Amino acid sequence: FLSSSAVLGLEPLNEPWQYTPMDELKKFYWDGYKIVKRKAPYWKYIMHDAFQFDSKVWGGFMDGCPDRALDTHIYQAWSDPNSRIFFYNDACAVKETISALERDFGPVVVGEWSLATDNCAMWLNGFNDNLPGFPRLPCKYIPCGDPYMGFDQPGTPLDPSKAIQGPYGTGMSGPIFGLCPVGRDWMKETSGNPLTGKDWIRAPPEVPKGMDDTDNVMANLALKKINAFSGIGHGFYFWNFRTDLYDPQWSYMAALERGWIPKGNLKDNKVMNACNKEDNGEFRCVVKDGQLEESVRKGAAYALIAEGSPSAYLSNYTGQALVDEANDILENFWSANRVQGATCDFGGIAYLVELNRTDDDYGMGGGVMLNDDDEYSGGMNGNGRYFGGELSLLVTVLVVIGASSLGGILGFVIAMNCNKEFNQRVRASSVFSGFQSNPTVRQSLAFDKFDDDDVSELKFYEDENQPLMNK
Repeated sequence: FLSSSAVLGLEPLNEPWQYTPMDELKKFYWDGYKIVKRKAPYWKYIMHDAFQFDSKVWGGFMDGCPDRALDTHIYQAWSDPNSRIFFYNDACAVKETISALERDFGPVVVGEWSLATDNCAMWLNGFNDNLPGFPRLPCKYIPCGDPYMGFDQPGTPLDPSKAIQGPYGTGMSGPIFGLCPVGRDWMKETSGNPLTGKDWIRAPPEVPKGMDDTDNVMANLALKKINAFSGIGHGFYFWNFRTDLYDPQWSYMAALERGWIPKGNLKDNKVMNACNKEDNGEFRCVVKDGQLEESVRKGAAYALIAEGSPSAYLSNYTGQALVDEANDILENFWSANRVQGATCDFGGIAYLVELNRTDDDYGMGGGVMLNDDDEYSGGMNGNGRYFGGELSLLVTVLVVIGASSLGGILGFVIAMNCNKEFNQRVRASSVFSGFQSNPTVRQSLAFDKFDDDDVSELKFYEDENQPLMNK
């Protein structure tokens, strides 16, 4: 392939272990670079960062050597479950690190990224395997497809009567009763601000129609990731081009068809402005409600120790005083380090909220909520529960009931005016005897249209159980 125009360059090792001794890895890269440039002087030489995407590690390495670049793979699939606002901020924050590496090392390529926010994709971590403790939440399952390599492969066709089959690795991921795991859906938030709500914690992996917000979340996440990758680094590649199962979080073609990834110009305003809020730091890192005091102390202590400050004094704080102190500590740490990739998590005790916004600002008193990323045409009731979806359902039910009732009344009036026998029987009924003196009722129901003598001919029979009307 020395002279092939299809080959741009070579990466000698994909995703070396993150705990590889860096001196050994850099020596390997140096040796490989000399071999490649000696044999193929026009090829680019790409080096994976071993998941150490840091200027302190790569700054100045091979400085002055031409045609070299650093490859980094940026995923959120291995993150702990969190709100959409966490993933939005995390996606936008990487642009600062890319920019720093471009300055301190040279060309940076995001060689892999996806839209997955969970670890559910089948065999993501190996055949019938997964990382210990993953996936963090239950996965969505869809019917497995036919094997792309044909039915002569071992274990095919799948037996829909069997649970997951071995051999197993350290974790489990595979077909179960003919169903295969794929990424979870995102649900519309109904109990708070759409960005920071916690309904994702108890949301089912497959959200019912009318509550599914996956298209909205994924489209916004894609815009923010492309904003972070484009115009700063030297390119980016979505992983993968397509997938065996329908899993758009990992399939470029499927994500494009769903409208998650924009087509055409990456300089479109939607892309260019996607991270405005995140770039301007319009969020605050605070302690979640209901956290254990010991966990709050540990999270705050981590931030203090990382900054070189003492943390023992935190043992003197309890209750709301501890939360207030921790809020200041976490916010200061996150604000100072977010551009270097720091997240607002701290062991799961913290999350992001919009700056200078309270629950009342999000409609706790029934106001309308609209924001740049996620739009909901509704508000919240006095208990802080979003009523947009419930209100729409209630209105729909009332409309159906009203329409049915109106149709029944209209049909009754038409029958009274057009069917002589029906008219006579109704007039002879004791139910309507009290209305016959009312002129409006008599005119509307055509009481005077037919001869009263015909009504007198109706004979009534009654037994012990029920009245029986007959002519």
